[in-house]
Parts: sequence; structure tokens; C-alpha cells
Amino acid sequence: MEDKAIGKGNILETNVVDTLPAFPEAENPIEVYQSEEIVATHPAEPDLFARHDGVPAHDQKLLGEARIVLVGAGGLGGWAGVGLARSGAKSICVIDDDQVDRTNLSRQFFDSDDLGRLKGKALSRRLAGQAVGGAVVTGVGLRFEEALEAYPLPADIFVAGVDNNECRIQVVREARKRSIPAVFTMLSRDGMRCQAFLQSASRLEPCLWCALPNLDPEQVAPCASAIISSCLLASALTIFFTHRAIMGWGSIPFFNWREADLSGIAPDRTGVIKRRDDCPVCSTHKE
Repeated sequence: MEDKAIGKGNILETNVVDTLPAFPEAENPIEVYQSEEIVATHPAEPDLFARHDGVPAHDQKLLGEARIVLVGAGGLGGWAGVGLARSGAKSICVIDDDQVDRTNLSRQFFDSDDLGRLKGKALSRRLAGQAVGGAVVTGVGLRFEEALEAYPLPADIFVAGVDNNECRIQVVREARKRSIPAVFTMLSRDGMRCQAFLQSASRLEPCLWCALPNLDPEQVAPCASAIISSCLLASALTIFFTHRAIMGWGSIPFFNWREADLSGIAPDRTGVIKRRDDCPVCSTHKE
């Protein structure tokens, strides 16, 4: 299948690389976009990411080399994806089989042109336009479990911003299987409080179920309230944890759990979750 230019800016769309299985055009679940770095217009112009210099533990090279897989393209994953693309991530894969509807437009990184499109594919195109340092962004319009079966999905980290526990535990287990880190971000039912957890690459460290032992993998997630302010708060924590998992902590004191409340009613909390010996997930991954 030949590459198909979309004719907007410096983004190039390819429907699928030749090595992937062929699908009819209307059913193709994957799209790949490539954008180029915004180049300097004068030799004396500072580097694109010059303002990152001096940020504790920041390593632009490590971020650019990391293969990031976003699981979920909604209000949590979408804005986190924007931050990662703009900060210099050069390899991003977005997985989400949901379709963009009108209720998404008030808080997610879509507009009217995306209505009815699969979120994984729609967001990947938009993130390519945000990647000021250039990037390859792949969109997969499948459920995470289906995407794992259909494609290799090379990854150095999973970033999960989904609203159901079944998918969360799939990400937990796949990250454990690959020995890579994973970041999980969740909102409370009223959309005011955010929780974020960094699961280490090591199987000896705690998993999401160590942090939240009452999560029921078979429970269908309720429709929670959400507003763009809570989504942006969650994305800041997600980006921070993703950066730390890729670049390390340097002089920053380590923590793997963070809670923040927009209303100020509940206290913000930062801490270190310990592994639980009775965790049903970790107990199946003993080394």
C-alpha cells in the first residue's frame, strides 16, 4: 500500500506499513503519522528544548529515544499525549477503540472534524501536529487486548488513562511480562480528585493492585463526571511520572503515588506504595 500524503503542514499519513496485515480501507485499525522537527530560522537561535536545561533529572536524549504507548485517548491520555509530544517524545503509539462523540469535545483533545472517528486514530494525527521535535505517532483503533494480539506494540513504557479496571489489569500484567514501567492515572467519580501511580519495571516492586487492592477487574466502570480542569491536572501528574520513569529521578526524592484535589477539600498526598505479599497480581509474578 502506497503512502498517502494528507497535504496539511509537515505531517505525512501512512495507512499501514507493508509488513502489517492488510485490511479494507474502511476497516483499517491502524494509521501512522510522521512529523518533522521545527527547525531554527537563524544559526544563533537557541535549541528547541533549551528551556528544559536545568530542570531536575531531565534528559532530552532519553525522552526522544523512548517508545511510549498510550492506552486510552480520552481526557486523561489525550492531554498527557500532548505534553509528551511537545516535550520531545519521538515515538508514541495511541490505543483506543472508542469513537469520538459530542460529549468528548468539552474536555478532550478533539474537535468537530473528529466526530465518529476512532479515538486512537484521531488522537494520533493530532499528536503528530504537536510534536515540535518531530515524531512518529501510531494510532490503533482497537481495544488494548486486541491490539496486543494483532501487533507487536514495541514499548519502553505504558501510560494508561482508561476508566475500566479490566483494561488496567491487562496493562499491569503486560508491563510485568515485558519488565517495563507503567503509569496509571484515575479520576474520582465527581471529577474533582486525581490519583496517579508509577508502577516500576521491576517485578519485585508494587503494582497498581498493591496500591488499590479493592479494584474489581470484573466491575464495569460507572460513568464518572469530568471537566477539562481535572483532565489537565491528571495529565500533569501523568507526564511527570512518565518523564521520571524514562529519565530517572536525579536529585528529586522518589515517590510512586500522588493524589491531588481541585476543590481543596481533601489533602494532596505524595507517598511510596509498598508491595503487598497478598497482592493477587504480584503473587503470580514472583522471581
